[in-house]
Amino acid sequence: MEMIRLFMGILLLICLILNVDFKKLHNIYEEQKILNETIEASSPLGIYVKDFKGRVKIVEVLDYTPAYNAGLEPGDRILKVNGCSIKSVKNFFECIEDADLEKPVNLVVYRVDSCSTFPVDIVPFKTSCK
Repeated sequence: MEMIRLFMGILLLICLILNVDFKKLHNIYEEQKILNETIEASSPLGIYVKDFKGRVKIVEVLDYTPAYNAGLEPGDRILKVNGCSIKSVKNFFECIEDADLEKPVNLVVYRVDSCSTFPVDIVPFKTSCK
């Protein structure tokens, strides 16, 4: 028990000397976790998104992906997916998962001073073996 207390004391002392902010480290961990989820979940569209003032903002559009072909751009804010209002990245992913990927996904996007609808045609990857 004394060894554990000694170890924790030394760890605390090191953190104080290095001025480590545990809350900041936790926030970095959470941001990285969200980024990893974003990378995995946005692959059908080819965009990276983040929460932005109660909406979802497109951070990056990968070249030659369905979103790129539809004309989406970084900075666009996604308001709706197939009529479903979007308030967060989590909500966005849920609506994408519920969408029928055999049909174009209609995204209502706010850009500069106007709203536009972008039909994003996601063709599921099919393989054929002969």
